[in-house]
Amino acid sequence: MNEEVYRFNCYVENKPGVLARIVGLISGRGYNIQTLNVGPTEDGTVSRMKIDILGTARVIAQITSQLQNQVNVIEVTCRKL
Repeated sequence: MNEEVYRFNCYVENKPGVLARIVGLISGRGYNIQTLNVGPTEDGTVSRMKIDILGTARVIAQITSQLQNQVNVIEVTCRKL
């Protein structure tokens, strides 16, 4: 299986603990975050997270599914870099 870098763009509720929960979900399953960038959107209740992860298509599909099931996650998109 060929590992490639994928970028996740996540819109999440701007609440305490959301970043820790997302990072814990990814790292707790043994996947490495290569880059992480979090910032506000024009809507002060929503933040945007850009997360780059090295993995196979199967791993990326699993992470996408798990992120979408999180309560504080509004939207998740993913693309290969």
